[in-house]
Amino acid sequence: MTLRLIAIVAAFGCAATLSAQEEPQLAPPSCDYGQANPLAPPELAQFDFLIGDFTISAHAWQNGAWSPPRPGIPARWNGRYGLGGFSIVDDWYGRDPGMQPDTPRGTNLRIWDGEAGEWDMAWIHTGTNQVQDLRAKMEDGKLTMWNVYPESIKSRAYFERTGPDNWHRISLIPDGEGGWSPQFKLAATRIPCP
Repeated sequence: MTLRLIAIVAAFGCAATLSAQEEPQLAPPSCDYGQANPLAPPELAQFDFLIGDFTISAHAWQNGAWSPPRPGIPARWNGRYGLGGFSIVDDWYGRDPGMQPDTPRGTNLRIWDGEAGEWDMAWIHTGTNQVQDLRAKMEDGKLTMWNVYPESIKSRAYFERTGPDNWHRISLIPDGEGGWSPQFKLAATRIPCP
């Protein structure tokens, strides 16, 4: 009996150790982000905070304040220079792909349009498989983004740098009086490269 009990405890102990080792982890940062082309427009620096890998916590605007972060697996956002350093390409994962490999995901291509004085962006997501046309520019000191196509989507958001390794994206909704009110905040924290 004692020997059988020791065998059972040993078996469960090994299983517990194995489970802890197999537990999903955050996907490691890619750490290969390219670099801005020296001939790229200086406005490229407006979105350079996206360069890197970031965990994302989601917060809702409730009763005049931001909620605690959504529980569970964090989202992931990573950015790099693209098109030979003339654009910024960033990828979004609804949950960290190291922890949820089949998570919904999307990608965004950001290019500065010097003639229009604003950013042209193309966003596509596995949830819709439709290209969304976005624009952005500095408004009242904030890098503000809005939807152009499809016209049925009325979205607006702005970005704020909160430190060298942190930034926020604040989603807005129409307030019914011709303005916009906060709805969600995505808070980004850089994952350091090893």
